[in-house]
Amino acid sequence: MTEEAMEHKTLGCVSRLAAPEDIPVLAIFERELARLSFPEDPILDLEYHEEKLRRAMEREPQGMIVQCVAADDAPAGDEVAAWMWLSTRRTLATSEAYGVLRSLYVRQRYRRHGLALSLAEYALRYFASQDVKKIVAKVHAENKPAMQVLRQIGFGPLHTTLQFRLEPGAPYFFDEDEEAREEET
Repeated sequence: MTEEAMEHKTLGCVSRLAAPEDIPVLAIFERELARLSFPEDPILDLEYHEEKLRRAMEREPQGMIVQCVAADDAPAGDEVAAWMWLSTRRTLATSEAYGVLRSLYVRQRYRRHGLALSLAEYALRYFASQDVKKIVAKVHAENKPAMQVLRQIGFGPLHTTLQFRLEPGAPYFFDEDEEAREEET
């Protein structure tokens, strides 16, 4: 057993399907994920995230997993330490099923105990049981810990999305254009 797996075991973690009463905490996690995934323009409204989670729980409840640990300071005696949201979609062209790892979050104080890795491995088993052959996960380029976990279980890059921010009133030209203008004068 690896050291990470032993640490995970000593936490006394219990994995279960997310329940409606988990939604307020999961909405907070989703808000934090929004900050990581969309740092320029995150959706921070908790009601938005709660409603999104309620709808998802109705559609595919078996794809919403929480890991809980016993905590003295938690109201019910256990605390949601980690969370994962999976959904199954179909391609438009072929109707082939594919999996989407929508969210994977570990509460700060429970990081580096193997929880993210165990959830990611669960995702592989879950989608295999759904007869899914391909799984996608979108990760912000600056979210190195998420990329590390996903690469560790075999995910690799598929597409790269590049972004450029236009600033009002700023001049936009390439160096070659500037050289051409200089030659014309």
